[in-house]
Amino acid sequence: MLGNSAWADSDKPIVLSSIMPLHLIVSDIGGEAISAELLAPATISPHDFQLRPSDAKRVHSADVVLWVGPMLETYLAKLLRKQEHAVVLYPALGSDQDPHVWMDADEVQSIARRVARILSDRIPSRGAYFHANAARFSTEFRQYDKELKEEIARHKHQAYLLLHDGFSRFEQHYGLPAGEMVVSGSDRLPGARHIVQLRERLQSGEFACVFREPQYAPAMLNALVAGIDIPVIEIDPLGASRAVPSANAGADGFLGLYRQLGQAFLACFDQP
Repeated sequence: MLGNSAWADSDKPIVLSSIMPLHLIVSDIGGEAISAELLAPATISPHDFQLRPSDAKRVHSADVVLWVGPMLETYLAKLLRKQEHAVVLYPALGSDQDPHVWMDADEVQSIARRVARILSDRIPSRGAYFHANAARFSTEFRQYDKELKEEIARHKHQAYLLLHDGFSRFEQHYGLPAGEMVVSGSDRLPGARHIVQLRERLQSGEFACVFREPQYAPAMLNALVAGIDIPVIEIDPLGASRAVPSANAGADGFLGLYRQLGQAFLACFDQP
């Protein structure tokens, strides 16, 4: 829970988000009234990120810290356990639930509304501004969600190969079949037998495409598809391509990240 004290109107509070998807939403809602900062770079999976002393210092000096929860950012669980300025969005996710909540269109809008409330509680004089930004965000996001649903429905849903199991919420929302995974569960590397079986299935033409993610080294995927004629399409669930030099997000915000996810799946289904 956050403390009761509000920021002065002249303040520009630092809102530190654990991952790029949250950072983009916070930037979209907070706009010029806040200083939105990112903790973990989007080029590194939150499952692999290692907290440095300088990162812990940033966490303590921020006015608000937003994070998904201990099922995703395990490295923050102990540090933020008793921090009143930290807001955990999904504290009760179970081990059987996909923590990649920003891949679910319904949860995205819930997060945006909650961010608007958090910021409004802290800067009441800018509440109308935050809620207006949230309303605009929701309108634009709903429109794209509708368009993407219609576009996906027009395509044949072919089988595809994913690197890891982080897309179930997206698949369920759009009625897609669950993708096959190179790495499943808590395994860090696939077994040799699994790789051999996947290569056989790739060679037989079972998959329309293979998705690669910029957060993972390409060596394993390159070895898997070596000598096989199959499209390899980049999909960026964390928004590494949205990273910009400034502290605040780029102009396309979270919708740019989500649009990239949709276009990646459509590119796969467009394969002959």
